[in-house]
Amino acid sequence: MVDNNQLRIKQLAYKWLNGTCTPEEEAELQEWYELNDGEPLPVPEELATDEQQLKELLLSQIKQEIQTSQIRRIPQWIKLSGIAAALAMLFILPLYLVKRTNRETPQLASSAAQQVHPGIKAAVLTLADGTKIDLSNQQRSILHQDAAMKVTTTASGTVQYQFMAGKRADHNRNNTIETPIGTEYAIILADGSKVWLNAGSILTFPESFAADSREVKLSGEAYFEVSHDKNRPFYVRSNEQTIRVFGTHFNVRSYPGEHNKTTLMEGSVQVSQFGKSKMLKPGQAAFAVAGNLTVQEANIEEAMAWKNGFFYFESTPIKDALSAIKRWYNVDIIYKGTNKNSELTGKIKRNSTAQQLVETLNFLDIKCQLRNNKIEVEL
Repeated sequence: MVDNNQLRIKQLAYKWLNGTCTPEEEAELQEWYELNDGEPLPVPEELATDEQQLKELLLSQIKQEIQTSQIRRIPQWIKLSGIAAALAMLFILPLYLVKRTNRETPQLASSAAQQVHPGIKAAVLTLADGTKIDLSNQQRSILHQDAAMKVTTTASGTVQYQFMAGKRADHNRNNTIETPIGTEYAIILADGSKVWLNAGSILTFPESFAADSREVKLSGEAYFEVSHDKNRPFYVRSNEQTIRVFGTHFNVRSYPGEHNKTTLMEGSVQVSQFGKSKMLKPGQAAFAVAGNLTVQEANIEEAMAWKNGFFYFESTPIKDALSAIKRWYNVDIIYKGTNKNSELTGKIKRNSTAQQLVETLNFLDIKCQLRNNKIEVEL
């Protein structure tokens, strides 16, 4: 019996690859993909005779759509071209992960695929008295309350510190919030500043800020939206670096063993390290490498990608890219081979399943497979 639904999807896939899909048909194709839980898109076998031909056809079509802005216009400041541009666009919509219907998928152990999942909203909050609160299953509720302050969680997964009217908490009482590997979370500090924490991060902060300054300590990666207060400058201390904030939006990446990077979106910050200080303007980033602190034009989309639900790689050293993947999927990475110059360019959704992730990396010529809760990569 003919499967009319599959026939319809194949027809739409053929039209999409040939650039003749209407907006309504593209929406229908996307809806099908989402309802089928990310299954690879069936492509009529007559479209390609081998994997390389299919890949070339895909890249050609994506580049055409980039040029005509049918999917999304790339901002001028993203300096990608040729194949890099096509690959960056390749993962904006999951329906671009396609395969020929008669091709065998990489062999993945079903038990391993079930063990590896993308990250979730979760964190551990430690109060000044040492009390630890698991935030992974918290609904909207009051976590802690005393005469001076109240700590609550919101339905959207944010923990919030609030002063009680007419009272003031002790600014010497430090709390911490930690996002273990495979988690992320957000917090609203006592001054109204909001901080989003990426996986594997720890933020240390006082219950109440002092009268003349505000200071937090970060290990890992976080995006800050700092409330303006001209009388109390805001400081972020991270891995021998100090960032002085003047009310602004910025991203800090400062994982142990990795180079510091601060990227400014709005306002202004002063970054200090190695006895040097640099002022950043919006669209700039400060890098700490080999004892030097330098400022360069930033790729804002790359810096914001994790917060917006993506991995974004632009000629990124493969080990750096896989370190980010390891933190989010909580999976071991096993390297085979000695090609240390491998790089990765692409944009991948952070909610991809383990199987989709591995298939995506293989599509990008990063040969890998998932085995026993490990990703084995051939360099």
